[in-house]
Amino acid sequence: MSVKIRRANRGDVQAIISVGRRTWPATYEFAGAEYIADGLATWWSVEAIERSLETTTVLVADSGKAVVGTGNIDLRPEIPVIWKLYAVPEVQGTGVGAALITELMEVAGGLPVRLEYTDGNARAAGFYARHGFVEIRREANDQPGWPDAVWLERQPFKH
Repeated sequence: MSVKIRRANRGDVQAIISVGRRTWPATYEFAGAEYIADGLATWWSVEAIERSLETTTVLVADSGKAVVGTGNIDLRPEIPVIWKLYAVPEVQGTGVGAALITELMEVAGGLPVRLEYTDGNARAAGFYARHGFVEIRREANDQPGWPDAVWLERQPFKH
């Protein structure tokens, strides 16, 4: 699939929310309906997306017809953190996620990068491993019964 990876702007807020609403139910089905509802309300609200646009570098994958993926990276910590990387179900496996992660690594400017995924998300674990990320720690969820966070890090590739 041919997409353009570009910097998101305020006009993309609803499209970014749509990516979350289209990806979260299938991605986190294993974690349960309450987990999905909480995540959508917390991380995919208008306020949350606007805050991301102000505090992180947010990218979108634009097919020319619609935004089909999004990712963001927070450059404020000593080691930058990717907080979101999602492609809508119908484009998963087409290179959209790979294009986003490549561009997010470019934004990091040669620094190591960290991210976390939800334990039990085997698809994410495989994707990140293929892109050079290795596990550095696990964090228990504050909510009893909810899955842990698995933190990964990737060193920059040497040219």
